[in-house]
Amino acid sequence: MKTLAIDTSLAVGSVAALADGAVAAAPLAAGDHARLLAAALVDVAARLGWRPRDAELVAVVRGPGSFTGLRVGVATAKALAWAGGARLVGVSAFTVVARRTAAALGGRAQPVAIAFDAGRGEVFAARAVPDAADPAGWSVSPGALAPSAQWLAALPAGTLVSGPALEALAGVLPAALAVAPREAWCPSAEETGRAARLLAAAGRCADPAALVPDYLRPSYAEEKRPP
Repeated sequence: MKTLAIDTSLAVGSVAALADGAVAAAPLAAGDHARLLAAALVDVAARLGWRPRDAELVAVVRGPGSFTGLRVGVATAKALAWAGGARLVGVSAFTVVARRTAAALGGRAQPVAIAFDAGRGEVFAARAVPDAADPAGWSVSPGALAPSAQWLAALPAGTLVSGPALEALAGVLPAALAVAPREAWCPSAEETGRAARLLAAAGRCADPAALVPDYLRPSYAEEKRPP
């Protein structure tokens, strides 16, 4: 199945094309996903001998993540699905990080506490648990905002932790926690595509008109809107 995958959830993103066991992936430099994304998708698809409009499945990280980045990624994925008639799957970044964490631990899936940096000294965190009943292999609790120190203090000793927030918290992580390998902390388009294929096979596709990003927090304009 020709699959295009997009991750623009963080400052540095990535894209990937997957087909017939082959993968072509490319990073997206920080700061200008809107300008770089289309050309990057053309490039990875071309490396496998096809064009973005040939994609049969389009996968995108739906969040959590940065407000602007998610809007660019989700809008592009929806446009590709509409234009080419491809199926569309939005994948939770928590699921992608959980899958990458298990892979980095040699395929050993275990519960993992995952946090994204929400700014203002806060994290947006959830717990992912291996789940054989889920097509992508994980059940994820609802994400919640919390002060970083409070989140860390609430984690029992021995908890496996992962996620992009660890970049900022590396110097204050309690020694009692089990820290995932650094290469697993962030989502990737390649793993997003792999998860999306499993979800699509189970019929878990999205209506392009209904797919919306899952933001870390409301926009500043929404937060300041009078009740």
